[in-house]
Amino acid sequence: MSEALGAELQRALGEAYVLERELGRGGMGAVWLARDERLHRQVAIKVLPPELATQPDLRERFLRETRMAASFSHPHIVPVHAVEERDGMLAFVMGFVDGESLAARVRRAGPMPVPEVVRLMQEVAWALSYAHGRGVVHRDIKPDNILVERATQRALVTDFGIARSTGAAPADGLTRVGEVVGTPHYMSPEQAAGDLVDGRSDLYSLGIVGFFALTGRLPFEAPSPTALLAMHLTQAPPSVEAFRPDAPPELVETIARCLAKEPEARWVSGEALATALDGLRRSAPEVAPQVRVFLQRFGTAVSTALVLFVILLLTVRQGLSASGTVDSFLVGAVLAAAIWGVAVQAAGRTRMLVRQGFRFRDVHAAAQAVLAEEARAQDAIRAMPDEMARRRRRRRIGFLSLLWALASLVAVIAFMREPDLARPGVYYVSVPGIMLALTAAVAFGLGVTMLASDPLAMNPVLRLQGAFWQGPVGRVVFRLATLGLPGMHDTTPSGSPSGQTTRSVASSPSRALAALPKDARRALGDVPARLTTLEAELAALAERDATIAVAMLEAAEGAGGGETDPDLGAARETVRAELATELERVRQRHRAVASALEHARLELLRLRTGLGNTDAVRRALEV
Repeated sequence: MSEALGAELQRALGEAYVLERELGRGGMGAVWLARDERLHRQVAIKVLPPELATQPDLRERFLRETRMAASFSHPHIVPVHAVEERDGMLAFVMGFVDGESLAARVRRAGPMPVPEVVRLMQEVAWALSYAHGRGVVHRDIKPDNILVERATQRALVTDFGIARSTGAAPADGLTRVGEVVGTPHYMSPEQAAGDLVDGRSDLYSLGIVGFFALTGRLPFEAPSPTALLAMHLTQAPPSVEAFRPDAPPELVETIARCLAKEPEARWVSGEALATALDGLRRSAPEVAPQVRVFLQRFGTAVSTALVLFVILLLTVRQGLSASGTVDSFLVGAVLAAAIWGVAVQAAGRTRMLVRQGFRFRDVHAAAQAVLAEEARAQDAIRAMPDEMARRRRRRRIGFLSLLWALASLVAVIAFMREPDLARPGVYYVSVPGIMLALTAAVAFGLGVTMLASDPLAMNPVLRLQGAFWQGPVGRVVFRLATLGLPGMHDTTPSGSPSGQTTRSVASSPSRALAALPKDARRALGDVPARLTTLEAELAALAERDATIAVAMLEAAEGAGGGETDPDLGAARETVRAELATELERVRQRHRAVASALEHARLELLRLRTGLGNTDAVRRALEV
């Protein structure tokens, strides 16, 4: 079936696109990875089922709403490039996201860390705010429709317009009363009832997505779609805190507000939700990918060097003994050279990190953040009742295995061996004794493995790494490894003991630009000047916003004069209305500029990793 559909689609598309492989399949059609031969880029092509594509009214709605989605330009929305109608086939050509869906991510790795959930929900909220501002309600927000890009870990919303096609009213694009469209597990109460929906319905679905990402389960489960819809309409959802005690109270409250039964009790807009999540995201430590990789590889290098050093000491000792040979010194020389090579490699990685714009304070804070992440991960495991029961069983098996190994060894020594009278110190072990010794060895290995792999035991390598980088030795090693590089006088760790954010060089577009090689910056042309202009405009808009807000407050405080002078009161009302209009204009422009800068920052990150291009950076700056 898949090959037949692919062959039929390839014939319909002709030479414009070359299908490579099927990416997935669902109730709304199949998605294929293809190559756009005209623009030389990879795209995703979604083919609608024939039963939908052949119905004229549904076909027209699909086309109208998908063209609307194609007009979107947002860093957290998968772009729709084209709609292809050929030989009865209806397909949508979308941007290809090199990553996986949120559903696949949770199935593969389990519940997500709190900072990742906060980031994901905020980015999806931005995307929804953008769409809602253009009169589009997604109506099928779920983990399968949220993609996580592998290179940048940003979240992108897909399938805009497609899930709402069968319920869109011809005039206004809203659901007709009595029609139910969407995925039952993620439906808002008003959507389940077939009532009119607005953007707050998507926020309810996003709340369930956040619940799922944090806990790996859904708030409502039932054997049938009808029962699920009834639960959405009548039952209060469980608290996230019951499954994730490590979740901050602010995040628990944020998700609970998203899941309010009445739309009026939810967040008023996606932007309001994103703003609420911004405080959580700023307070959570962020470890830049470059620093995280540096810590991992530097730790591996140090561990390797320590093991080689111990072997070197044993080899030198053997060489200095009476039975030592020249071979021992040769092996020692090889080991010493290997240790030197590992040290040079570690120093090179440190210098590379500095050239990317990081300093010792970033590594210091990152080591703290990684230890905190480990603690949060352990808290999340403790919140899983099944996992704790399995842990107790593993520990019980481990201790019993060690006990059996010890008892078997004692039995072999005490009862199953005989001394060799001709050779003092040599013993004969019976065949049963040998078998028992083998079982003891297996039991010992099993017991050690069971106890050492305890998920709630702090990783000793991480503990040593944290102590190293948070102590004076790490600071001295970092300084020695970066001698001769400019700007290395700043090795002081951050003074803030908590809530300190480890920010990458790409925390702003200008820093991301500065981290690029000279040739890449030169190829960007006027992008640096445009970045500077937009960042200056963003600061000016923020100042303008504050000025207008103060003026509105002053106008409100003087409004009492209108009680005796109607003309003055009317004039003040006019001024306040004009100020409110100007404030909204300023804030809209601020959002547009901030979105463009964030989009540019992400594209610069992609460019630095080799996945982006200069044209994408320029397009991102189009406000």
